[in-house]
Amino acid sequence: MRPTGPEAPTGRRLAEGVAFALVAVGLWGGWFVITRRTVGAGGVLGPADLVALRFGIGGLLLLPVFLLRLRGLGRAALRDGAVLFVAQGAPFALLISVALRYAPAGHGAALTPGTMPLFAALLGALVLGDRPGRLALAGLGLIALGALTLAGGFRDADELFGYALFLTAAFLWAAGTVRMRRSRLAALEATALICVASLVTYIPVYLASGLSRILEAPPAEVAIQALYQGVLVSVVALVAFNRSLALIGRRTPAFTALVPVIATLLAIPVLGEVPDPLHVGAILAIGAGVLLTTRG
Repeated sequence: MRPTGPEAPTGRRLAEGVAFALVAVGLWGGWFVITRRTVGAGGVLGPADLVALRFGIGGLLLLPVFLLRLRGLGRAALRDGAVLFVAQGAPFALLISVALRYAPAGHGAALTPGTMPLFAALLGALVLGDRPGRLALAGLGLIALGALTLAGGFRDADELFGYALFLTAAFLWAAGTVRMRRSRLAALEATALICVASLVTYIPVYLASGLSRILEAPPAEVAIQALYQGVLVSVVALVAFNRSLALIGRRTPAFTALVPVIATLLAIPVLGEVPDPLHVGAILAIGAGVLLTTRG
């Protein structure tokens, strides 16, 4: 059955939803590469620092939005915000950042965003009663095949541990997308709740733990990470993703499967990771899966 009403967008609404989704996944594809470049190559900044930059800056930027909208938010909206904080905030980002110490960027980008649509489809069917059509099911199958091919076989226990963290993060994010679809939060409100909640819960623990190495890192590296982590990923990408959810509903999570494609391509010039023919086939399978899932 095809969805109706807000779940069956056409014309301009569909085009806008797709555009917002592409902005989000483009920034997230770069996030895996730029994070791996720092935490996976013996850099000074660690996972805890990157999460602090991401939500310290993002939380401060969106604090005025949070304060302005706070009075209009009811208890249900705040409960939604608490779920989204876990699913898309500091806990999610920390899982990915730690996992990238143990597994390559391309593998992480394949396992986390590549399996998000699968988890989202399962949770959507169980919680929201979604019924994907045959094309969508075929697309999800291609996405799964491509993601698993990109990830490849694990080499040791450390890499397997990284894979487990990636999959946990994927499930959290999928749960957040389902919750967001049920909530009445606007995209900007949801993003402000996520970032401010991360700011007030994570940053005090981070500072008290003595894990900070920001002052020891080269200023240029801190500036790059502050811009990418704190503005582009924590604010711009989240607003774009949640706006896409509002416009095209269950089609949005399928676009996250493009993240491994983007990350794999960016990893060639940035990290020197050149995909073999098998990986190229996996990229094509994921792209075809996204197309089928979006249309079906």
